[in-house]
Amino acid sequence: MAERSRLLSTSPLLVVSDLQRSIAFCRDVLGFDEASVWGEPPCFAMLFRGGFELMLSLADGENRVQPNGPGGTWDVCLRVADVAAEAAAIAQAGAALAKGPTDKFYRMREIEVLDPDGHRFCFAQDLGARTEDWQGELDIGGRRLRLVLHLVEADGELRGSLDSPDQAIANLPVAVARRDASSLHLELPAIAAVYDGKVAADGAIAGTWSQHGRSWPLRFRRR
Repeated sequence: MAERSRLLSTSPLLVVSDLQRSIAFCRDVLGFDEASVWGEPPCFAMLFRGGFELMLSLADGENRVQPNGPGGTWDVCLRVADVAAEAAAIAQAGAALAKGPTDKFYRMREIEVLDPDGHRFCFAQDLGARTEDWQGELDIGGRRLRLVLHLVEADGELRGSLDSPDQAIANLPVAVARRDASSLHLELPAIAAVYDGKVAADGAIAGTWSQHGRSWPLRFRRR
């Protein structure tokens, strides 16, 4: 079998009847950033939230808009750290939930909301996971780069991803994440980086970031 390249992300595409209306809903209700729009007149848009993409395409006719939502099936499922916070933000935006919060047998808590065309968005929180966010600053020769580390522990397994806001990088996968009561070890082969840190008395993690043969001190604190 031929070798496959590593998948980096997935980008849902929804066909909508009114592009500007859908952009406003995704921005105001679902929390996506302002869209980038193409076409004259506008017919395609891309929205972003936390490094993830959502694509909207204007239908040629109403018969092309075929959402699964009215039948109770999701069109898009989004994993979040806190469903309660998501539900509160949706309510504050003036929208109503179509369903939930509901705790499922597969240990997920879910809410659902319908867009103006009837596309059904599910926001799901893993009840078996413990999510932590850590922030640090890497000083590389006078240039400071903020790093945000996301750790998720579920079923005894530790997973992670890294954001570098100053480099517009989000959700860089951590291939290896190990820790115990006193230390943390991370490996990010995509950028040839390794981090080894020790838990300090104040709860922070103080260690060394190594990349491409060079090393810098890096201290992570809980956000």
